[in-house]
Amino acid sequence: MIPDSVKTAVLFILVIAVGYLLFDSYQFQQKNQAELSKLSSQVLVMQNLDKASEAKILGLKEELTGTQKAVGSAKEELKKTTQQTQAAIHSETQKTKAELNQAISSKADSAQVQAQVQAAKTEAETRIGQVSTEVGGVKTEVGAVKTDLANTKRDLEGTQRQLVDVRETLTAAVAKNSGELAELRRKGERDYFEFEVPKKNQLTKVEDIRLMLKGTDPKKGKYTLQIIVDDNKLEKKDRAINEPIQFLVGRNRLRYEVVVNWVQKDKLGGYLSIPKDKALGAERPAK
Repeated sequence: MIPDSVKTAVLFILVIAVGYLLFDSYQFQQKNQAELSKLSSQVLVMQNLDKASEAKILGLKEELTGTQKAVGSAKEELKKTTQQTQAAIHSETQKTKAELNQAISSKADSAQVQAQVQAAKTEAETRIGQVSTEVGGVKTEVGAVKTDLANTKRDLEGTQRQLVDVRETLTAAVAKNSGELAELRRKGERDYFEFEVPKKNQLTKVEDIRLMLKGTDPKKGKYTLQIIVDDNKLEKKDRAINEPIQFLVGRNRLRYEVVVNWVQKDKLGGYLSIPKDKALGAERPAK
């Protein structure tokens, strides 16, 4: 028979062990929640950066359009000035010839004829010099416009590179096959539901959303998909496989994500990703 003191000691040890396990489980849960909150914040920051980059690209494109119009106007002005210069030179030449012929025909003395010819020549050269100066000014303006255009192009290329970096970061958590999807599931941050849309223009229910395939292009890996959620229809045209499609669902504004992994003729398949923690996954509406 086991003594009461031994039973008491064993019971005490068991109580301590259970308490330690409960405390360790609580700490593990708190750590997971903190990690989920941190990841949600990082995703929101990257999405804001994506929107800012797209706005900057739009502004740069508008500047580029304005610069191209300015270059076109400068070219038209240069063409007009050149035509005017040629017309002025022709007119002055004809005038000089007429005056010379008139002087010769009137039998004026050679000194007077030479003076008239020299005066006409000097006046013509002066006018040609003025026109050449104006043409040089227009060329300088065109050169400045070309420099501004080159700077704008470099800025646009830099912004596009930044946008590519942001998109690559956002798609790092996308599973391209069943093995990668299993890795995401093991992280335990979100729930993943695989689906297949077997027919075009047919509703397929996936959890609390519905999908309708509108068209596919297997050679290019493209598709058009309609997502029906909260009585709204979101049509995503010409999307590529493994490209995440994100949207907000419900009053809590939970961020859902649809990823299509393969496309065939009039059918496709992929998965739906939903936040596990509805409180941490909720997003505040933009002000």
